Amino acid sequence: MSLFHRKKQIEVKELPTLDNVVQKKLLLFITIVGEGQATAIRKLFERYGCSAQFVERGEGTATKEIYNILGVENTGKDVVFSFLAEDKASDIKKELDAFFVASKRNQGISFSIRLSSIIGVRVYQFLANTVEDK
Repeated sequence: MSLFHRKKQIEVKELPTLDNVVQKKLLLFITIVGEGQATAIRKLFERYGCSAQFVERGEGTATKEIYNILGVENTGKDVVFSFLAEDKASDIKKELDAFFVASKRNQGISFSIRLSSIIGVRVYQFLANTVEDK
């Protein structure tokens, strides 16, 4: 009977590094539109290769008296957070302009924030839509 047991060899997989990953600069687009319009905005961004989007419900911040004076009844908003490659920014801005001009109902605002760093290669690959299928 042996007192020492050999440990099983564990196979170590090579982790991705930035050396073997296609690097794209990313933007976070924040789009605030009327309630119920988030689906149209999400589809618009998906056409340009957006892989991660989050939709949150928003509410106006003015008092009830101000809304009554302005004649505003529905204060609900949809806030869409979309990650997109910087090289597609000018095209998506034109599409958003067209969306907001197309109908009087399509009112909102959109702006982008340049992301300077992201922690984790896998997270970056997911947000940049560069994950390779194996």
